[in-house]
Amino acid sequence: MITSVWRKHCRLALLAALALPICPSAIAQNRAAEGLSESVLQIPLARGTEISVLLSQRAGVAPPNTSPAAPTTAILLFAGYPGILRLREEAGLPVFGMGGNFLIRARRFLNTANTFTVAVDCPQDQWNNCGDAYRSSAQHAQDIQAVIAAVKAKTQASKVYVVGTSYGTVSTAFLAAALTGHVDGAVHTATFTDPGRGRNAHGQPMATFDWSRATVAQLFVHHKDDPCGATRYDSVVARKGSLPLIAVQGSDNASGPACEARSPHGFVGREQVTMQAIHDWITDRKLPATVGEP
Repeated sequence: MITSVWRKHCRLALLAALALPICPSAIAQNRAAEGLSESVLQIPLARGTEISVLLSQRAGVAPPNTSPAAPTTAILLFAGYPGILRLREEAGLPVFGMGGNFLIRARRFLNTANTFTVAVDCPQDQWNNCGDAYRSSAQHAQDIQAVIAAVKAKTQASKVYVVGTSYGTVSTAFLAAALTGHVDGAVHTATFTDPGRGRNAHGQPMATFDWSRATVAQLFVHHKDDPCGATRYDSVVARKGSLPLIAVQGSDNASGPACEARSPHGFVGREQVTMQAIHDWITDRKLPATVGEP
């Protein structure tokens, strides 16, 4: 299993150095993949590049194409800024960046007997930016259509949801509107509502975005104390219209900049309850007003 290999690699490094743990990235990826069976799927695109995804499934659940018991709901994950995972395999193991991002580090909580996750990288021809112009484009929607087709061919998925966090909600907002008939719903977490200004600011399309453009089911999930100026809780409340919102409260061991993954912006300390709420809405349309302890 992937988890046992990560443990072996880190343990060998520790013995060689005769020191305290020196494999933080390996430890983080091992923790995020706890209990999961994972593989990289590389998908060729018509324009001559490719896009890769990380397929994750709860270990012990029937493998794809072998049993009706295999999960049938695919949850596509779009990480926060910059969303470029550089996903690949090395020595038969998935290797990628952004392992600390909320959706990536907590993906195990969305993998159940009913659901599995698909962490989506940017196409290789977008690895230098993967910015607003691409995420709001018809090309992005076409690329994700190719991802959905490949995932359905590889698994028993009959339903597909897109879930984004922070800058990843630029993707999920536009995809929800563009992919009617291809996705069953969208979840926007730590949603971009108040992008900065200036040539290098990102998320500009979200300043005036209208989520009611989409006809598929949508859900907002937002931390009440999100400290990031680009993803203010009161802005989501004011702009969401009639779409449902689940508020998250409380955190543990928050640290780092306001808009990074280890602050309440990244649901730190509330990963499991947040993911459980997302899972329960996707599978049963449960809609608690608030989750987490203050």
